Amino acid sequence: MHKHIFGLSIQGIQSYIFETNKLKEIIGASEIVEQACTNWFDDFINSEIINGRKILGAAGNIRYVTYNEEDARKLIEGYHSHIIKNAPGLPFSMAIMPLTSNTTEKEALLQLTKQLEAQRNQPMYAYDPGIMTRNRNRRTGSAATFFNDPDGKYIDKTNLAKFKNHKANRLYEKTLIPGYEIKYPLEFSNITKEGIKNWMALVHIDGNGMGIRISEIYKKANILDNLSEFSKAIDNSTVEAYRQAVIYIMELLNKKPDEKPIELPMRPLILGGDDLTLIIRADLAMEFVRKYLESFETETEKNIKAEYGGKFTAAAGIVFMKEKFPFHYAAHLVEELTSYAKNNGGREQSTLHFYMVQDSFIENYDEIIERELTPKYGDNFINGPYSLKPGKCYTIDSLLEDIEILQSDEAPVNGIREFIDLKFNDPKMAEVVMKRLKNKYRANHRFVKILENEQAFMDYHTLLSVGTRIKNKK
Repeated sequence: MHKHIFGLSIQGIQSYIFETNKLKEIIGASEIVEQACTNWFDDFINSEIINGRKILGAAGNIRYVTYNEEDARKLIEGYHSHIIKNAPGLPFSMAIMPLTSNTTEKEALLQLTKQLEAQRNQPMYAYDPGIMTRNRNRRTGSAATFFNDPDGKYIDKTNLAKFKNHKANRLYEKTLIPGYEIKYPLEFSNITKEGIKNWMALVHIDGNGMGIRISEIYKKANILDNLSEFSKAIDNSTVEAYRQAVIYIMELLNKKPDEKPIELPMRPLILGGDDLTLIIRADLAMEFVRKYLESFETETEKNIKAEYGGKFTAAAGIVFMKEKFPFHYAAHLVEELTSYAKNNGGREQSTLHFYMVQDSFIENYDEIIERELTPKYGDNFINGPYSLKPGKCYTIDSLLEDIEILQSDEAPVNGIREFIDLKFNDPKMAEVVMKRLKNKYRANHRFVKILENEQAFMDYHTLLSVGTRIKNKK
């Protein structure tokens, strides 16, 4: 009997999680994605007595080797039904590939990947098309079923499954920190309640060069063993970097281990592989990302062997937004900001890029650059991406040092805001204002240095507007 490799890939994870603006449904969707690749799958394997070993099980992907074809068929048919039943509407693809004497592990994995990618183009069947007289979920337009909550609302099956899973604690268990009892909020109001004007941040962080690392592993002997070892190392590094960043934020908020529980104004939504996505109160976002990037580099250098490329760097995107802004737009934008950080900061170093949403509708970051960050005359207001360590980019440390200076009472904050507005509406007057500011603050070299960097003014305005907290600042 031949071995078979089973593969599962969840498609469009960000779109699936953020198609709603209800935090409980967002939480439930993230739990579904996490459970589908971890405890749901493990429980199914045990209940069906399927013999084999898991190679990969994180970040929306599973690779599992069965020892015979019967178990492979049982797995692909049975687990497909299991997901449809427990997570209707979850977009996923499945495939199996035999490992024969004529097929190398590399060939089998590549063919499996091609099959999974091909299935992305096949439309999912309508699991609940409904009839014309059915009520509809007003937020999604999908056929609704009665939702027996105090308001007696109607909800479609996809979002009902998400709501039912919002109390699942797989991500919580994954992020336990010894000595602390942490509680994550279930409502946006609990995330933003102590912030400024209800600003919060959607953060996405992605490791650099994962595809290159995987392609190098495919050149080795015993690919499956190497892939399993590598995937565990990167997953452990990501989780530990998250824990270190959370501890850092608790210190920033003066939270002590003896406080039980500690309710944090943040919520992890995707945590696995080299990916992290979370919602956090806006004033804490920059310090969280800075610490996470530092810890991610440290942990990957410690955990990932030199033969797998050693230390990783990562790129981060941050969208500062209000609760009412459509999350599916924010999810698309935060991925674009992450890509911008990768492509413009250099993948050899960890970088971040951010943007504050002030419009009711956005399409893509290129449009934002043209419409909101580029005056008709003069340079644009793009100073990022910002790097973790000195290089070709302005560093995160330097940016936050500037913000700390600008948070003093005598800082030229109003003048900077006036200059930004005039740069778009009256460029000549903007020049006059700048000359006046430099003359006024000429005796303070710290302010003069800040005023010399006009391209950073929009970023200064963003971080000041959301009340950015800085470690050790009173």
